[in-house]
Amino acid sequence: METMFIANTEIKHIETFIKSGTHVLSFTTPDSYATEDFDFGGLKAFIFCEDIIKEVESVFRTVELFLGGLSLHPLIPYIGSHVPEYMEKANIHFLSEALEYTMEKREITEVEIDENLV
Repeated sequence: METMFIANTEIKHIETFIKSGTHVLSFTTPDSYATEDFDFGGLKAFIFCEDIIKEVESVFRTVELFLGGLSLHPLIPYIGSHVPEYMEKANIHFLSEALEYTMEKREITEVEIDENLV
């Protein structure tokens, strides 16, 4: 089974193919803008690694690794100017699962670095 997302700026379509072999899809452009866009750049296809649910889960897990510390205020939960606990755990889990690297907890919380080395 394969799932594809086929799109351009005007057309968006998700198709799941259960059987292998040749498949034919037909698209109608809703207006002249869509026709111009299709003529200019065609359609782009993205094949999901697994099914859509697993792909959405994968996107969520990836966002979880990087989304945090977006504001300038340290006291705002989840996006304050610090690494949130969920983000820290997600990265440690990723390193463990994807790279088979186990992080060791260190007691050092502050490190002084000579500014000439920066």
